[in-house]
Amino acid sequence: MPREVDHATRRDMIHAAVLSMAAENGFKEVTVRAVAARIGTSTSTVTYYTNGRDELIGQAVRGEIERQRAHLITLLANKDRRAALRAVVEWAVIGTTTEEYRVWLAIILGARTEPTVNYWLQAFNTWWDDQLVRLVRAMRPRPNARPSTVIDTVNVLINGLVLADLDNPTSWTKARRLKVVDTILIPLGL
Repeated sequence: MPREVDHATRRDMIHAAVLSMAAENGFKEVTVRAVAARIGTSTSTVTYYTNGRDELIGQAVRGEIERQRAHLITLLANKDRRAALRAVVEWAVIGTTTEEYRVWLAIILGARTEPTVNYWLQAFNTWWDDQLVRLVRAMRPRPNARPSTVIDTVNVLINGLVLADLDNPTSWTKARRLKVVDTILIPLGL
């Protein structure tokens, strides 16, 4: 009798292996053979779910981006604009695990050399920027704060605190990161 396979679980294992390998050593190390070895299966099992390396990477990155986008949509739901923006910033700087930060750093760096990673990252960035524009324009921050400058400030704040946490997590505690968030957002009227 043939063994039953849970295809969704198998796909999730493959995608998790791709992202974990990318977080550890970059996408250059991700191959069908390496992923198969990581999850303890054959290359034919991996290729059953994908048509090669580019599709393998693309599926994993798309899945991660869709997961994060769904989480952000949940954060934005049923909140006024200020509370929604604050929730997004706090999620980005304290609500994400170090492993998730490493995966995103791998995606950002991988976008330079991997066209499929670049495609999905650009799609996410366009969506992200649209969300920030919508939130900031609806809030009307301080009169001298142009929406584009506020959006740039939010992006730099998030990127800087994420990198600080990756570089020195002991020093950059959640409390310290939140204090920096307040120091930047409150004077902007956010």
